[in-house]
Amino acid sequence: MRKLWPFILAVFLVSGCKKKSCQDEQDISEIQLSVNIESLENELIQLADTAQLSTFLEANPVVSREFFNELDYPSHSVMLQEVYKLIKNPYTDTLYQQVKATFGNGENLKVQFEDAFKRIKFYYPEFEAPRIQTIVSGLLGSDVYLTDSLIIIGLDFHLGKDTKYKPDLFQYLLDRMTPEHLVPSIVKVMSSRFNESDLSQRTMLDEMIFYGKAYQFTRKVMPCIADSLIAEYTHQQMLDTEVSESYIWSYFVQNELIYDKRAINLSKFVNERPSVPEIAATCPGRIGRWVGWRMIQEFEKKEGDNLVELMAMPNAREILTRSKYRPRSR
Repeated sequence: MRKLWPFILAVFLVSGCKKKSCQDEQDISEIQLSVNIESLENELIQLADTAQLSTFLEANPVVSREFFNELDYPSHSVMLQEVYKLIKNPYTDTLYQQVKATFGNGENLKVQFEDAFKRIKFYYPEFEAPRIQTIVSGLLGSDVYLTDSLIIIGLDFHLGKDTKYKPDLFQYLLDRMTPEHLVPSIVKVMSSRFNESDLSQRTMLDEMIFYGKAYQFTRKVMPCIADSLIAEYTHQQMLDTEVSESYIWSYFVQNELIYDKRAINLSKFVNERPSVPEIAATCPGRIGRWVGWRMIQEFEKKEGDNLVELMAMPNAREILTRSKYRPRSR
């Protein structure tokens, strides 16, 4: 089998990262929904002593647990002392100032979330917008905590490549920790509550379709962002994958991976990795998710555009069959 990555035509292909046409597919003008983002970092940075910190953390137990790792300390008093030192450390103040410079008063985040939530409510009228809070934790705990009713965002994790202090992550993950990626990544995770799948089996195809539906859900509720932000690929990676789609699919078929259930292969082709050298040195990680998205796009072309019905379909094999997915060489 050839192992060359056929990207030579990429210079002629520009659709991969082109911003989608911002034509509304949904009329959300009458949907009543508002988002208020609580900026907890403003309160946190002004605390004067450990007593005030204790009151703050008692009022925000998820922040204490998920962002300041309270269970890692031998006692509550030790935790208060150490966290107070952290928030008064000059480097935490630097992060706070960078957060303010990058996100301002949070108005852009508010607009993005509000628009996305209204579109979710268009498809799912029972949807209730979760409460949203932001925090600066000194890069100590989680980057995002998410449930159906509450989202807490560690903004200092999402400052992008130019920030002075960065999370302790591999570079390929750091590349996606930007303000532009933040809301789409959260919306993708939120899609799981609507994404029906067959939990009795987790084949490669099941994983592909699950993530493909999550990507398409994000496309529908955030119609004005680039595909690259949804796939979390660079511009060049999007070009290469689109040009090489037929080759990628052939690799899955020829190596009998479509219905493979082995965890090692699911990890190689679906989970986080900087690349998939088994296919080619320049093949980006999570390539199975991207292929799943292409299947979903073909399914919608053949079967019509109905997001609610699509998300409710648990049978990945049926979706593949009805999509007639057969990418052609470019």
